[in-house]
Amino acid sequence: MTSRGINTWQACLSKHLQQLAMTAAISFWVAQIIGNSMGTMLALCLLCHPLACLPAAVFLLLQVAIVVLPVGEAPVLIQRAIHFSVQSALSYFSCRVTVEDADALKPGQAYVVGLEPHSALPVALPMVFTDHCDLLPKGLRGIKILAHTAALYMPATRHFWWWLGVRPIDKANIHKLLAANNSVVLVPGGVSECMVMKQGQEVMYLRKRLGFVRLALNHGAPLVPAFAFGQSDTYSWIRPGPQYVVDFFRRVLGFVPLLMWGIWYSAVPYKVPVHVVIGTPVLLPQMDNPTDEEVQQYLDMYITAMENLCKRYKHETGHAEMQFQVV
Repeated sequence: MTSRGINTWQACLSKHLQQLAMTAAISFWVAQIIGNSMGTMLALCLLCHPLACLPAAVFLLLQVAIVVLPVGEAPVLIQRAIHFSVQSALSYFSCRVTVEDADALKPGQAYVVGLEPHSALPVALPMVFTDHCDLLPKGLRGIKILAHTAALYMPATRHFWWWLGVRPIDKANIHKLLAANNSVVLVPGGVSECMVMKQGQEVMYLRKRLGFVRLALNHGAPLVPAFAFGQSDTYSWIRPGPQYVVDFFRRVLGFVPLLMWGIWYSAVPYKVPVHVVIGTPVLLPQMDNPTDEEVQQYLDMYITAMENLCKRYKHETGHAEMQFQVV
């Protein structure tokens, strides 16, 4: 084999290894959730088996130990791995971020970013709203991702998510973050939005979501509408019944039991472009005890801003035929 042929072979191998590493980095966040869940359920089932009860008990004890293990600073290698994972996701999804008015997002000011939609999995949250993403505007640097508390009590997952910048979405924690002038990002529709998702449409569950607006008013933090175009195409999904079982999981455990899959029915998401648009902030006054009418007024302003954002950018992002609905 000539030197030219060797160089070509090496370049091809390097490219394939790089793609494999990127795919593994992207799938890691979903695979660890699936692995933890399946491993825990299997161990619980094996507790009654005379030969497997001991290893099953040890596995469960290790899971509990990991959950209560203190979360300190991320080791350097872990920080590099997380950075590589975020950069891999940005490349994999050909992610673009459009900021309508970057000058309106001022460093040192706390913002409440409401990202829609939730989709089967809101991949734009850890991909864009983290300091590991170079596309994040300066005014939102240091932003924290708010997620259901249950997500931060899953073995191993809680450490990686905490190091990524995920924090529990409870009132005390949000007050603490906003009081310290830390911006936060959340999906206002939450897991309840998964109950109203429709195939081929973007449904936003916002009409009854007053809580995040009230918290923003308490601190005078502007509301920032944001939408992730293409995110809903990253995974296929089915919402299994019966309905009362789905409601139980949503209320008690904080998630909707969706059956979701990507390429080859795996945790690897479909390779589709994702375009995140960050809108102009909706300015809010500081109000310690806003009335329900006042909270509703500013929620309506946020919803209007979100609807207008979707209309303005659906053509540019390649979703001209998509139907957007707020419920």
